[in-house]
Amino acid sequence: MIPLIAFGGFINSSRYGKVYLNIIILLVLIIFTQTISELKITENVVPESSRAVFSLVSILFSVFILGNTLGKSLLKTYNALYTSKKAMAIQVHEKENLLKEVHHRVKNNLQTVSSLLSLQSRNIESGPLKGLLKGTQNRVIAMAMVHEMLYMRKDISHIEYESYVQELSEYLIRSIKGIDNNVNLKIDIPDIKLGIDTAIPLGLLINESLTNALKYGIVGDEEGEINIKLQKDSENDNCYILEIGDNGIGFPETVNYKNTKSLGLKLIHNLTRQLRGTIERDTLKKGTNYIIKFQEIKQQLSPIA
Repeated sequence: MIPLIAFGGFINSSRYGKVYLNIIILLVLIIFTQTISELKITENVVPESSRAVFSLVSILFSVFILGNTLGKSLLKTYNALYTSKKAMAIQVHEKENLLKEVHHRVKNNLQTVSSLLSLQSRNIESGPLKGLLKGTQNRVIAMAMVHEMLYMRKDISHIEYESYVQELSEYLIRSIKGIDNNVNLKIDIPDIKLGIDTAIPLGLLINESLTNALKYGIVGDEEGEINIKLQKDSENDNCYILEIGDNGIGFPETVNYKNTKSLGLKLIHNLTRQLRGTIERDTLKKGTNYIIKFQEIKQQLSPIA
């Protein structure tokens, strides 16, 4: 019985645990010596007929004390873990709200920049400067849409890319070709979610490709078709394949981002490099079509104190 009580007292004591254990060990040794007749200084006065009952009561008493000691220790540990878990949940919730607020503010700031560009372009009747301002405005809106989706969804780290591409593409078609247009948009994107470090440069790349297709590929009010297909690479789960293009008039194969002054074409290749990908032109299809293989850029967040 005493060793059990000693064990319970030892594990429940933090400051004087070793001293307590040494004293109990000494008492156990002294009691053990009383089983040796030569060293015996006490006498067992419990009647022979009651010794079995006395042993049972002693065991039950020791088990009760040990259970009570362990129970208090376990309850104290559970309360500490519960309090710690609750505090961590509160911190995570606060950080999620903070990130949502950051995305919301960034979106508002980008929309302000877009409005300023729109006001500035209204003061310009026509010419390349007006087109440049409009193109810059569309790029800002493409970035603002990402932050808006991250702010409005529960998942603040990834966005559903099909809905983003659908919204961005429809906006560009309305902006460049008008509400009544002859452009047929075909989007084939399965359930793919991308982080912000991948979504923004890929969104800008799609913005440049669609802008070029709508301005130069599909001329005027002619009928045209735009195809956007995004899928995972079957050989590498961390890689994706984007097929994007139109069935317009296209441009000569001799023209590339190195020998052209087109900002859009240069941006497409620069954004592909940013995504650690490769780009090639699909010459088997009519118009201008690209096959872009890229990797998902993992987020690198600094620890928040």
